[in-house]
Amino acid sequence: MARAVLLFLRMRKFLVIAVLAGLTWLFIVQKRSESAKPDQKSKTATQVAASASPRPVSEHNWMKHSLDRANEVKRQVAQQRKADGTR
Repeated sequence: MARAVLLFLRMRKFLVIAVLAGLTWLFIVQKRSESAKPDQKSKTATQVAASASPRPVSEHNWMKHSLDRANEVKRQVAQQRKADGTR
C-alpha cells in the first residue's frame, strides 16, 4: 500500500515536470517564430506609424493611437475652419 502511494507521488511529480517542460518548449518555439516574422514587415509598419502619429505605435498601444489620431483630426479641422473663415 505504501509503495503504491509513493509510486503515485513520484509519477505525479514527473507529470508536472513534463507538462512544464512541454509548455516551456512551446513558448520558446513561439517566440522564435514570432521574432522572425516582423523583420519583413517592420520597415513598412515603421514608415506608416511614423507618418501617422508622433509617437511610435505598437499593437499594444491602440488606445493611445486612437486618441492621438482623434487629436490630429481635431487640429486639422480647426486649421481648415480657420483657413475657410468658418467660425
